[in-house]
Amino acid sequence: MYALGNAQRIVGDADNPHLGKSTLEGAAVIDKNGWRIWVDHHITGERVYENGRERAHRADQAAT
Repeated sequence: MYALGNAQRIVGDADNPHLGKSTLEGAAVIDKNGWRIWVDHHITGERVYENGRERAHRADQAAT
């Protein structure tokens, strides 16, 4: 399952949950478009991928 977001909103993909390879391919497209992107395992909730924008956002949130 993946979610994406910008400063105004966070949305999930209508086709969730995705399977492994298609999830990462979709995340790569979203990353190229300049959005924050993260992928959580649909059963465990474990974070399996996040791009640099999402890591920076989480670091900013932790600092405040």
